[in-house]
Amino acid sequence: MFNRFFQPEIDIETEEFQFPWELSQERDHQLALRYAGLLYGNIASEICASRGIYTSEDVIRLILAGADAVQMVSAIYKNQPSHIAKVLEGINAWMDKKGYQTLNDFKGKLSRKNMKDPFTYQRAQYIDILMKSEEIFKKYPMV
Repeated sequence: MFNRFFQPEIDIETEEFQFPWELSQERDHQLALRYAGLLYGNIASEICASRGIYTSEDVIRLILAGADAVQMVSAIYKNQPSHIAKVLEGINAWMDKKGYQTLNDFKGKLSRKNMKDPFTYQRAQYIDILMKSEEIFKKYPMV
């Protein structure tokens, strides 16, 4: 559901198709985060998030939203397989700090199903942000 849509390219010099090798970028996981949060508790299936998941913080965010699993392909290509141990250490340290024993202890905690404001994940939230734009621009001034 979250995989990048395959996009072929055409090389105009050779007049042939190319198949570009493009790894995801950090923060590309936000669409997966949104839909994991929307789907958690509403479908009879597990949720596996992918795209732009690079850090233990990214994994934690997606599990809080409701993901059962994540894929970290680009992060491993860019940082070597040893990166997995670093991510797992970060998750374990965060869980210890928060007092969680298992991933299930916090999985879906911030999903739409479990939010006090269930509209957090919906497009209408964009209007709320615009209505508070003066407040936001004070916090993040434009150059």
